Amino acid sequence: MNTSIVNALPIQAVKAPMLTALETYPAIILSAPPGAGKSTQLPLWLLKAELFKHQKIIMLQPRRIAAKSVANRLAQQLGEKVGETVGYRMRNDTKVSSNTRLEVVTEGILTRLIQNDNELSDIGLIIFDEFHERSIHADLAFALALDIQQGLREDLQLLLMSATLDNEYLAKFLPDAKVLGCEGRSFPIEVSYQAPNIERNWRQHAISVIRHHTGNEVGSILVFLPGTADIRFIYNALIEQLPSDVDLFALYGDLDMKLQQRAINPAVSGRRKLVLATNIAETSLTIDGISMVIDSGYEKVARFNHDSLINELTMQKISKASAIQRAGRAGRVQAGKCVRLYANDDFQRRTEHAASEISQADLLPLTIDVANWGVSKFEQLSFLELPINSREQQNWQSLQALDIVDSNNRLTKHGQLVANFPCHPRFAHMMIKSLDVAADNVHAKHCLSLACILAAMLEERDIFNRDRANDNCDIQARLYQLANSNKSKATGIEYRIIKQAQNLAKKLNSISSNKFSLSLNDNDWPMAYCGLLLAFAYPERISIARKSIGSYLCANGKGAVLSNNDKLNGEPYLVCAKLHSYQQKLQITLASTIEEKHIYQYFNSHIREVDVLSYDDKNQKINSEKQTRLFKLILKQEPAKAAVNSETLTTLWCDFIRQKGLSILKFNSHTENFITRVRWLNSYCSELNLPDFSEQGLLDKLEVWLAPYVFDVKKLAALQKLDLSEILNNSLDFEQQKLVKQWAPKSYTSPVGREFTYQYSEQPQPKLALPMQQVYGLSSSPYVANGQVAVLLELLSPAKRPIQVTQDLARFWQGSYKDVQKDMKANYPKHFWPDDPANAKATTKLKKHLTNK
Repeated sequence: MNTSIVNALPIQAVKAPMLTALETYPAIILSAPPGAGKSTQLPLWLLKAELFKHQKIIMLQPRRIAAKSVANRLAQQLGEKVGETVGYRMRNDTKVSSNTRLEVVTEGILTRLIQNDNELSDIGLIIFDEFHERSIHADLAFALALDIQQGLREDLQLLLMSATLDNEYLAKFLPDAKVLGCEGRSFPIEVSYQAPNIERNWRQHAISVIRHHTGNEVGSILVFLPGTADIRFIYNALIEQLPSDVDLFALYGDLDMKLQQRAINPAVSGRRKLVLATNIAETSLTIDGISMVIDSGYEKVARFNHDSLINELTMQKISKASAIQRAGRAGRVQAGKCVRLYANDDFQRRTEHAASEISQADLLPLTIDVANWGVSKFEQLSFLELPINSREQQNWQSLQALDIVDSNNRLTKHGQLVANFPCHPRFAHMMIKSLDVAADNVHAKHCLSLACILAAMLEERDIFNRDRANDNCDIQARLYQLANSNKSKATGIEYRIIKQAQNLAKKLNSISSNKFSLSLNDNDWPMAYCGLLLAFAYPERISIARKSIGSYLCANGKGAVLSNNDKLNGEPYLVCAKLHSYQQKLQITLASTIEEKHIYQYFNSHIREVDVLSYDDKNQKINSEKQTRLFKLILKQEPAKAAVNSETLTTLWCDFIRQKGLSILKFNSHTENFITRVRWLNSYCSELNLPDFSEQGLLDKLEVWLAPYVFDVKKLAALQKLDLSEILNNSLDFEQQKLVKQWAPKSYTSPVGREFTYQYSEQPQPKLALPMQQVYGLSSSPYVANGQVAVLLELLSPAKRPIQVTQDLARFWQGSYKDVQKDMKANYPKHFWPDDPANAKATTKLKKHLTNK
């Protein structure tokens, strides 16, 4: 890099205070905008610092392409090749040597370095670059590094760098940190908005805008698109329609590194570049010559689906922070322009920052890393953000089910082996279990190779394109394609799968008593064991065919469906390797058959025989059968020979009522009245602490209030004849029964001795409907709730029709009663309608009887 350019970088302003702070402070927080030189200049000062003369520096870069690019730039400035003083480490690609003092690493690599050497004995400084991205691995690495610094290595130093850091929040975790900042070297950016007329047609709109600007701009253009499918679509639409001096490039994570580098490199002299990129180009990377950014305003984010147990890409609108970062790519070396393909008011409504990865990612790998560090709760480490407690507990339970941690969340011996594999714990568990299969069956000797291949394949996206995958979810078809691609020299995704399988095989070999060589020959792979191996990884997704074609029930109780024409339709047992949520259903997208004998042989410890009672709706009788179950999956059922006992009968009725709802009990009016009174008290007199009589509350407590009365009931008709109002009343203790009677009385007795039922509801005031003539002489409404709530009176005509609703009788008598009196005298002349009802005597008699009397 040109020396004058280096000296002009804004980061130079913090060089002296940075080097001084390193002598005093355990941590430094550096906020520096894009283009300041924090990634490509600052590390070189640190290499020369006396403090780290005999120690290594580790620099975390969240993205592979950024890690490689930064390492190359740093090495070039030293006049060296990558792998000498500056090197990099990433999955399946490492360039370091014994002379390497600065290693640029990707996220999982840093975590593994820390787990393998808890003291980080030869490392003096860890740099967290682009820390604002808050990836799940960066959060974990930071928490572990802080734990090391506070408990094992006081001399270990931490440097957090980003364009946008919440310094005040970070200071809570790093109270002794030095906060530094510098200005950026950004040039003015002209931002404009060009929203599509119809939002769903944004792709066609983007093509139109790109065509226009490639024909009118003189510089290179960077276009931000949500995902690879969008890039391919727009790439194909533009490839034949660009000016002759424009070269078109794609840039995304799965792209071959050489092609990624071509997109980053400066344009050939006299030519311009058009780069279609995902958010991989938002930070760290500098694409030379970019003078315009076109921003779709969308991104695809991986969210973990707890039903399908996989990360699913979801398209969403980017945050304001991301939009600003994207625009900034146009002003790195000169004044630039940014065209946002959405409206300004849309931008103003967007969230300030994107949600953190820890709030939406698969936490199982993180949970095993936490366990591997020797703690049993996330809160025992200084995570910047803790996951929701229920989600954390689900992940501990999943690890317990796989025998990776014990009931105290400590790693088992099996878990210690799993934790050392560089892959998802489910797949590590699968590979280790494959050792048992190979030991059991001499014909399955290549099962170890198959397990490594499957693990590597499951960590990548589907090697079938969408058209091929639509009606063929069989994983064996993918295995055959992978084997064929290897014979013709695999590239791209197939190459990555094979490379990772080779790494996993080395690891599996290190714990195997019978050494093996990874076979990439599909003739060697015992395909009949595919389903079994997948079942080790996903035991809850062993599934059985249901009556309707393509419908399956998984062992976790969730339903899943195959497309109508899929080749696996009709198979009695499947293991679903991948599922996709579609139209409120779980669609099976990757699966394999599993033999029934393998289920019984390898999951026998989870198989239970239970006697089950079920109610036959059609014949209205109880059926008793013996079921063989794997978790929630019924493998076999046959009539039970044992007699029905009261306990199982009670359980049946409780389960039956929960399934059908309380309406199946057909409450009579007395029961409805009692329930409504208790519900009203719970709503408006909660201080009484009465039991929950909501529908869900009653269903949850069936074993408490109903079970003692159904132990010998064998027919629905008998169940419905039970005195449920009495049963519910008995579920309250004596004091509670008194409270219900006193605070929510069932009825009111009028001055003439007639009884009328209070009508309780969701409204604050109960209602009482009675003839107006029976409240003559009263000046106020009755009260309930221990005299705290006035009842709403619905006064009726002699024909029982409503004529007035009031809570204030005295006011009614003095006011609108006069109008009512006129109507009543006209319509019911034989009845008594006094001029002074407040002082009249209540009656049920006609006028003539009153006169005679």
